[in-house]
Amino acid sequence: MAGAARAAWRDGYRNPAMWALYVAVPVIFILLADAITPEQPIMVTVREHGRRLAETYPMPEVHGATMPIAVASLAALAGLFTVLDSRAGDRRAALAGLRPAALLAGRLGVLAAAALLATAVSLATTASVFDAVRWPMYAAGNVRVAVTYALVGALIAPVFGRVGGVFMAFLLPFLDLGISQSPMLRAQPPTWAKALPGYGGVRVLLDGALTRGFDELGALIVALGWLVALSLAVTVAYRWSVAPPGRAWAVARIAAPQPEGAVP
Repeated sequence: MAGAARAAWRDGYRNPAMWALYVAVPVIFILLADAITPEQPIMVTVREHGRRLAETYPMPEVHGATMPIAVASLAALAGLFTVLDSRAGDRRAALAGLRPAALLAGRLGVLAAAALLATAVSLATTASVFDAVRWPMYAAGNVRVAVTYALVGALIAPVFGRVGGVFMAFLLPFLDLGISQSPMLRAQPPTWAKALPGYGGVRVLLDGALTRGFDELGALIVALGWLVALSLAVTVAYRWSVAPPGRAWAVARIAAPQPEGAVP
């Protein structure tokens, strides 16, 4: 498993486009949003001491901090590239006898590290324009969003490929976090938005950003449920990808003695 993790990290390290995005995406989504936000108040619904309260905030003070599109997009791209860049190599490693479970553990470790890095970069950028009421809880909400969308990126990789996958890695967080969950558009998300993967993480994030006590246990459970479901889906998709039904035939064909002069 350690060897698989090292190989997965080398694959990610060799992707210069991903490292450039770690710089560009927070600047575009956080600093630019802060710079162009109009000076007007907005109403955000938060939970405090077990009660839902509609509080008014200046829009420029909370815009960049309450729409975690940057961390979600970065994490989704990391998940996408981790799977795409490793699929062929992992398939060969599985055919050579390395257990898919060990390969998967290595890839999931890289996904977790990428999600944490995306969170750290986004939080560092956010700190220049926003001061959360409780930074640990705010960071925890960002981590949940990041890990969730890293798994989403891993799922969309085999479906959409590299070009389509990059588009989806930006589109899905925008539709979920930028529109459905956004406090910039409505005081609280509509009922149907609670079924989306970003709901739980965003509510925990807002709780840490704007309130002094933790009151979003239900949202935390929803976020953890999404993490479990996505992890299971990624596990099934990955095992199918690196160990297709014809694997036993391929192994037997490679191992079988070839007639002299035959091309295997």
